[in-house]
Amino acid sequence: MYTLYALIFLIWFGIPGLFIYLMYWILKKSGRKKLGTIVSIVLILPFLMLTLYLLFDDLLFSKSDARQLLSEHHITLNDDFKIISNQSGGLRDYTHQFELSISEKDKQSFIDQRTWSDKMDERIEVHSSAVDRYEGDTLRANYHDNDSYTYSMYRPNGKGITPTFIKICISNHKNTLTYEEILD
Repeated sequence: MYTLYALIFLIWFGIPGLFIYLMYWILKKSGRKKLGTIVSIVLILPFLMLTLYLLFDDLLFSKSDARQLLSEHHITLNDDFKIISNQSGGLRDYTHQFELSISEKDKQSFIDQRTWSDKMDERIEVHSSAVDRYEGDTLRANYHDNDSYTYSMYRPNGKGITPTFIKICISNHKNTLTYEEILD
């Protein structure tokens, strides 16, 4: 496992670092050291900004990002809300999960806008054999139990492309909304 991380680190930093150094070295040897320094800085800055963005992506998650992800599922939060937590990551299986503290009015609006079943649709589960993982229609289900109201969606993305599973839950006992996206 550490070998994989070392390889990723080497590829991510080694190849761009080598390219930037070669650009500097070639310009320095041709008598243009100042130009080599300027070109190196210009090449390093976008690379560093991208790296920092990827490392701190969870910290940069905003209310507008949450609203956009929810609007893709026709969920609108009219009142102000608070981001309680946000986590994302994974190399092979990408997951993104966040939890929001929402108003009672938005909670009731989410519940009232849908028809709810008493049991979950097994076809929607991520590892279900009831569905073709890569081809077919998008499946959606609304169900509730003693703890929460849950909207779930399973979308095949085509042969060889990881399908998307999204689960949005509203707690029965608290005014919290949990969003979970899994690319598996």
